Amino acid sequence: MSSTNSASAALTRWALRRPVTVCMVFFSMLVLGMLATRLLPLEKFPGVDIPQIMVQVPYPDASPAEVERLITRPLEEALAGMSGIVEMRSFSRENGTDIVLDFRWDENINARNIEVREQIDSVRHLLPADVERVFVFQFSTDDMPVFQLRISSEIDLQYAWDLLERTLKRPMERVAGVSRVELYGVDKRDIVIRLRRDDMAALNVDPALLRQRLQQANFTLTAGYLDDDQQRILVNPVGQFESLDDIGALQLTSQLRLSDVADVDYELPRRRDGRHFNQSYAIGMNVYKESTANLVDVSARALEVVEAARQHPEFANIDLMLMDDTAASVKSSLNDLLWAGLLGALLSIIVLYAYLRHAITTLIVVVSVPVAIFLTLAAMYLLGYSLNILSMMGLMLAVGMLVDNAVVVTESIQQEGDAERGISKVALAVIAGTLTTAIVFLPTVFGAKIEITVLLEHVAVAICISLLASLLVSQTLIPLLISRLPSRLMQEKPRKARIKAFYLSTLRWSQRHPKVTSLAMLLVLLASLFPFSQTSSDQADVAYNDRLILNYHLNGQYRLDEIRQEVARMEAYLYEHKEAFEIDHVYSYFATNHAFSMLLLNPERSQSVAEIQNRVRENWPLLVRSEPQFGWQGNNQGVRVTLTGASTSTLQTLADELIPLLAGIEGLTDVRSEAESTQQELQIRLQAAQLHRLGLTSQEVAAILSTALRGDQLRSFRHDPSGELRIRLTYDRELETSLSAIRELVVHQYQGQPITLQQVADIELQPRLTDIRRVNRETAVRIGANLNEMTMQEASVALTEVLEQVHLPDGYRWSLDGGFRNFEETSSVMQVNMLLALCLIYLVMAALFESLLLPNAVIGSLLLAIAGVFWGLWITSTSLDMMVMIGMLILMGVVVNNGIVLVDRINQLYPELALEDAIMAAADQRVRPIMMTVSTTVLGLLPLALGTTQIGGDGPPYAPMAIAIISGLLFSTFTSLYFVPHAYHRLLVWRAHWINVVRYSASSMRARASAKG
Repeated sequence: MSSTNSASAALTRWALRRPVTVCMVFFSMLVLGMLATRLLPLEKFPGVDIPQIMVQVPYPDASPAEVERLITRPLEEALAGMSGIVEMRSFSRENGTDIVLDFRWDENINARNIEVREQIDSVRHLLPADVERVFVFQFSTDDMPVFQLRISSEIDLQYAWDLLERTLKRPMERVAGVSRVELYGVDKRDIVIRLRRDDMAALNVDPALLRQRLQQANFTLTAGYLDDDQQRILVNPVGQFESLDDIGALQLTSQLRLSDVADVDYELPRRRDGRHFNQSYAIGMNVYKESTANLVDVSARALEVVEAARQHPEFANIDLMLMDDTAASVKSSLNDLLWAGLLGALLSIIVLYAYLRHAITTLIVVVSVPVAIFLTLAAMYLLGYSLNILSMMGLMLAVGMLVDNAVVVTESIQQEGDAERGISKVALAVIAGTLTTAIVFLPTVFGAKIEITVLLEHVAVAICISLLASLLVSQTLIPLLISRLPSRLMQEKPRKARIKAFYLSTLRWSQRHPKVTSLAMLLVLLASLFPFSQTSSDQADVAYNDRLILNYHLNGQYRLDEIRQEVARMEAYLYEHKEAFEIDHVYSYFATNHAFSMLLLNPERSQSVAEIQNRVRENWPLLVRSEPQFGWQGNNQGVRVTLTGASTSTLQTLADELIPLLAGIEGLTDVRSEAESTQQELQIRLQAAQLHRLGLTSQEVAAILSTALRGDQLRSFRHDPSGELRIRLTYDRELETSLSAIRELVVHQYQGQPITLQQVADIELQPRLTDIRRVNRETAVRIGANLNEMTMQEASVALTEVLEQVHLPDGYRWSLDGGFRNFEETSSVMQVNMLLALCLIYLVMAALFESLLLPNAVIGSLLLAIAGVFWGLWITSTSLDMMVMIGMLILMGVVVNNGIVLVDRINQLYPELALEDAIMAAADQRVRPIMMTVSTTVLGLLPLALGTTQIGGDGPPYAPMAIAIISGLLFSTFTSLYFVPHAYHRLLVWRAHWINVVRYSASSMRARASAKG
């Protein structure tokens, strides 16, 4: 072992012989690290491609059943043959369809995006002819907006498009680092050609021929080239409209112009939705950055444009409010992490000085922290990583561990009195300890890919690089600096350590009473079953980002103004009790079939989220058109029960029957089906015989009706000062609001007589659903709920008990989805990764100790660490969530370091000393560095454990992860200081015993064989 340690100290010998070279190398690395602090892109999340593709097909003014039949099903059939799809969800609505494809995280999503487009192109001919565009969206964390701006005013902003485009949007698009700017809630004007029904009927104008004439009139095309003797000339026939008068002057016949039967004018598109911010009508703007741009810098430059707009005279009565400033939340989170790290580092320095009792030696040990961090930043820049909340999280977790190697090396050098000799005693143990901490992340980085492992990769990279940097520093710079100290500081000062003396005396007693020690360790593990049983797996919805969503759940379809009044009543109630509910702002969105309000809570509130929800519910107004409820998280979160089967109406009936049963479960609130209530549609059944007699086709009648209600999009108008405008052909406004006008719509001229729609069709109102949802090509309805003082684990048990007692018709089934499936999948992958990490740790220690038996002495301390985690969770009333599981994964690599250092020293002494003496001597020499490394790690994480710092400023808190690491490390350290020596002793005794048994058996067999011979 000594020769191996000596070989591993070769780097140290080189550093001691080349001090100037070493200093220059580290100086250059420090300079590069300092430059990297400015060069590294600063982001909220690393650039990760989300394995999800959404296909969106707008089809205005169509029923959900029509959209499902004509668009959704053909697209589903084409897309279903693709590989790697985890789940396919579709939402057929009255204005189009959305198909969401969830892929495995290890899929090449860019290649899948191309394949999706190819599959859509293969069935494009099966879609309705009037489907204008099929959008395919791919998502990435880089697509998150830098900030969201809300523009509100007491004055009417519906005509503010030109002002906002000119003064705000275009200047924002010119900002360096901004990739695109979205402006919504205000529309550009259209040119609308409104046909006058009476004039068309009187002049016997055929709507189909008129539409065809308009399509042919506004054009530009390239006819080819004219080659004369001197040059080649492009021939470009142009027949574009250049003014509204040109459109009106279009000749329909030799005696008839378009203006004779239609009005041509500028109009705003019909408003289909609206937004309120602080009770005023609002317009939204999202600003996105380029993927390589620095988030904070882009945000600062973009905000300068916002501030300049505020000073513009035309914005005197317009409020510009930042609703989501990602850069501010990132800076807040990074500042919190920075201060927590500085406080943790300060506490670590204090405890190191308390142990070392010498300022210069303490500073030499502490210098490993900034050097390792700068080296890490330089390496991350060279490897193409960004500085984000996850990499910062890794650096923060590593701060307390960066001095571990330096502490062990310094202690060994002081004990030996020589730098090279001191390094040779611990070099291999230090290397193995660092590798075990880093190696636990290998299954996460290279194993099964899910959301948590993909994001953890960036945490792992920061931790691993920083630990490897600290290892390099401890093997080179630290011994070099210590070797330059006066000889009196190189020697360890004898100290009266009563705690150490007490530990050694109790350790010797435990060595001499192995049965009592084994029983005590067993009782400690059994006692840990109590906190294990009391700790819940809680994935409850929590408003980390200080927001609550209030869904209105409309009980019918109404005009937009009626929905606006409904929302305004709720907003008035909320603002009347704004202080009591601790609300900062209220943002609302409303459409004819959907509405919600987002409550932005005061960050410094005194009430919990559940308390605020209950107070809001107590006296909120009774609304006529809706049933307000607090909303749920996304599809992969929260309480979800999915019903699947053939018929949407049957599924809705089953959901209505199940909702009272589920609402009766104590702890579940806001139980509701995600399918909206039934609405009405106007069904027009054409009479085939009548159409045939009149020489009409159903397609011609449908086209006329579509023109009347939906409008026909013609070629764009390109000669307006504000840019390209759409031209829309439609009828007068009465047809959009009057059923009688629809019945009297003239669809044909027969022998000089007008034929109306009611003469060729039966018209009646029928109920219909607002949307049709399908999961994996099966019709589905989801029931969601909120948790009230109930964990996800308890909700799963309670829901299963109720649902198993319900008999569903053949072909219909239920499943627990959302947060249940997400947590189960994540927990499964994390558990497998922990087991793989355990195996890798064993492999490293087996190679270090050159033994398959001795690593078990250290592995046993992991059980004590896990027990300590549950004691810590129980004492602090913390639930077992993903942050705790991440902490447990990191803990596995940290805990074994102490055992490795101790067992490695025992192995060095055992050949020269008796087993018990070797154990006692090793414990005497290693207990101080062990206590110092544990103290620095714990104190480095203490500010996170006691603070309220959240991931990204609005995500889950760091505290559960820090609590898991601290409690597991403390518990395992104090117990494994006895357990590891005891296990080491027992393993060797048992091995010797079984060797003697085997030898005795072999000799007995030989003796019996010789006696027979």
